[in-house]
Amino acid sequence: MTTADILSLRTPIEALRAGVPNRAAVRLLGSVEDAIEEKFDAALDKVWSDRPQPGLMFAGGFGTGKSHLLGYLREVALQRGFVVSLITISKETPLSSPRAVLAAAIRGAMVPERNDDALTVALAELQRRTAAIAELEAWATTPDSGAGPVFAAILLLLAKQQDAALMERIEAFFGGGKLPGKELRDALRQAGVAKAFDLRGATEAVLAPQRERFLPRLFRAAGFAGWCILIDEVELIGRYSPLQRALAYAELARWLGISADAHAPGVQVTAAITDDFADAVITARQDEETVPERLRLKGRPRDAERAAIGMHAIREAMPLHPPTDDDLRRHAETLRKCYSEAYRWQAPPLEPEERRATRTMRHHIRGWITQWDMLRLYGRRAAVDVEAMRAGYEERDDLAEGAEEGEG
Repeated sequence: MTTADILSLRTPIEALRAGVPNRAAVRLLGSVEDAIEEKFDAALDKVWSDRPQPGLMFAGGFGTGKSHLLGYLREVALQRGFVVSLITISKETPLSSPRAVLAAAIRGAMVPERNDDALTVALAELQRRTAAIAELEAWATTPDSGAGPVFAAILLLLAKQQDAALMERIEAFFGGGKLPGKELRDALRQAGVAKAFDLRGATEAVLAPQRERFLPRLFRAAGFAGWCILIDEVELIGRYSPLQRALAYAELARWLGISADAHAPGVQVTAAITDDFADAVITARQDEETVPERLRLKGRPRDAERAAIGMHAIREAMPLHPPTDDDLRRHAETLRKCYSEAYRWQAPPLEPEERRATRTMRHHIRGWITQWDMLRLYGRRAAVDVEAMRAGYEERDDLAEGAEEGEG
């Protein structure tokens, strides 16, 4: 066995020891959440239909496998030819900011079987498909597309194989950067079509929702099945100020495609949240009574309606089921074989641990690895203490500061 082989085997072990599932760990252990996977597959099937299925939301406690499941769904979507973005809600990516979420999704986008930036790959593929560019341009010029003349102008220029500098500026713009207005006008002038496109009024406030509608079509024209966006740690919104939390609920409904002004066709969104959020935040703070009214008082009736829908989606989130004895035995044996090969040491089967409500799948996995580490290194077993973790929902204004409030 080569050093590279040993490292490839140790990679999932080290990730699971740290409690941070990487792609290798996800591939090793797979998923036991069949019901969620079936709904996810069905949603991917209908992502371009006239009546696409709404996004999915599931809930679980700390260490129950939410991030692992999102990672598994990422692998499923990649295998089906989707561009996939896995993003985590954070101070830098507040859910109350549609621009920040979209920018994070573009930054983190992956394409199947390519270790390269998704936009770079998509634009390169698109330029090799002149018929696809023409079809996409024809769509962008229709009133129902929701895309402004900027996007049609860019497509015309892409068909003419632009220089690398302009391509970089176009790619940066699609990724959420500033519109290269002067460069576009110069290129259109050189192509003799400067008067065909009116780029006036192309402000970021106008372009942001248009970019959101255009990108799934761009990915499709480049040969991909669509765009799958996976959102982790939605529970962080429990620490937002009341107004930012209200806007986050509204944005959640929009991204999940369950409000009247849902996200664009071609996008499937799945989100994960802690299972105590509804009681600890929505109920405890009476958000269902106060949040919509707060938004209506600010003259934002549309956001008020969306926020109510978003809170309902959280309450209806599909629960992750506790691991069964069969699940535990299967995972333990899979991990034991991997550990044995990774360290060239025969890891023994371990006696089943006591089943307790506070012992999550993460606790079981880290406990097995710790026991094997102790036996391999010191020749003795160790007592493994388990401590249940709970989310903290204390409000912190700084977590969403700088997030725009969007349209009313």
